[in-house]
Amino acid sequence: MAEDRNNIPAPVTDGEAVRKQVDQQNKSYLSPKHYVAYILSGMGDTMWNTFSKKLFFFATQFLGINAKTWGAAETISMVADTVDNALSGLIIDRTRTRWGRVRPYIILTLPFWVASALTPWTLPNNMTQISLFIAFLICNYVGSIANSFYNTSYQIILFNITPNPTERNRLIATDAYADLVGVWLPSLFPVLVDFLPNILGIGSRSIYTGGAAVFVCCVIAFRVYGFFSLKERMPLSTRNEMKQMGLIKTIKTIGTCRPMWVLLVKNFFAVGKSTGTMVEDFFWLNCMGRLSYGTIAGLFTGLPSYFVLPLAPKLTKKFGLRNLAAGSYMFCGACYFIMWIVGYKPFGEDHFILNLIWVIIALTFCGSLNSIQRYCSTALNGDLYDYVEWKSGVRNEATITAAMEYFKLLSNAAAKMISAFAVAAIHYVPLLNANGVQIPQTDPSMLAGIWAVFALAPAAGRFLKGVSLLFFNVHGKTRDTMMYELAKIRAAKILDSETPEK
Repeated sequence: MAEDRNNIPAPVTDGEAVRKQVDQQNKSYLSPKHYVAYILSGMGDTMWNTFSKKLFFFATQFLGINAKTWGAAETISMVADTVDNALSGLIIDRTRTRWGRVRPYIILTLPFWVASALTPWTLPNNMTQISLFIAFLICNYVGSIANSFYNTSYQIILFNITPNPTERNRLIATDAYADLVGVWLPSLFPVLVDFLPNILGIGSRSIYTGGAAVFVCCVIAFRVYGFFSLKERMPLSTRNEMKQMGLIKTIKTIGTCRPMWVLLVKNFFAVGKSTGTMVEDFFWLNCMGRLSYGTIAGLFTGLPSYFVLPLAPKLTKKFGLRNLAAGSYMFCGACYFIMWIVGYKPFGEDHFILNLIWVIIALTFCGSLNSIQRYCSTALNGDLYDYVEWKSGVRNEATITAAMEYFKLLSNAAAKMISAFAVAAIHYVPLLNANGVQIPQTDPSMLAGIWAVFALAPAAGRFLKGVSLLFFNVHGKTRDTMMYELAKIRAAKILDSETPEK
């Protein structure tokens, strides 16, 4: 990256000011209330993101949407979303309000998100493919605009509520630990789908719609609480500094930032795991016979995270954040590949219980380091923001995060299209009985195709994520030097802000 330091304040020679800034990096700022507010906001998003992965299955099974319709809506909305993603970061970086720079966007776009999130689950059954295309295109685009501002704001508020990197990493670890609940709660949902229709005498579709409403309400409550409870504490660049930086310099600074591009590529390879997740319900219903078996598996596959995650800070100190992240991704990728080679029925058709136990054990190994990966991903973002501030004097967090969120959007859209085309390629046909309850397919070639996508897509994605992270250069002595010089830069800003203008 070009060494453009025109906007960096003059080096500080006042040792007391530097010591004061270093002390600020070691001071504790967060109370239990702040922990709860940040964690709940993230938990609501995690619950919804986990549940919303079922939308493709829901739309295929109950709305009758085909792969071309789904793929076309995703592709067009993704292309259209390029504009608002590019603008959202620049707008947030230049926002100054009484509530802070990023806090307002936590709830500002909430009404648009609610409308776009809930509508697909309430569409009628008899819509044509053209009507479905228009409905999903509108929902996708409105939701993407809302998420462009919210996701960027939520990602960077973590790095603004405390300047203490140790406290920040502690919050990240605590959030990742509590976030496991956000994954587990939606994983219990298939039990309701399997048993409530027979108990209450209603169709499976009504259970999905009710579940969507419940999780949307949770998101609303948690985001509003987070808005009123969190506070930004990082010193902001002045309007004059932002003006001097300018749009062209901002684009140049970010465009030549190696660690950002590494993380962008890493985020894109999430397409593998996302594709596997999107065909998850197809696997449990058709290959294993019941959706609720996925819930049983989920009760076990999340257990290692509770034991591994508390070790994250120690492992980071021993191996370094980058190496820990890369190793965890490669390990999980290898586990998925081995699981696919062995198959989901290694004990034969007549030993279902043994086969189910094997699948659960295999998936437990595949997901054993998921919480470590989430911790590392968030912490690496923090190192990236610090790196940009170190090199340019301006953090530009929102612009960077908007670019990263767009690559995540690109990855998710690619996963949806791959999943849709995979389901179309195996000629999957949803089956419902006379009461509207879903029943499994039995065609061997169809089941083999579902299994391949379910296992191999995450294997490839995880391994490629690990390889890409080896090129992340904010590591070791470079990172130590960066943190010390950042203390000088921030101290200079504070001294300049305290100096009366003549």
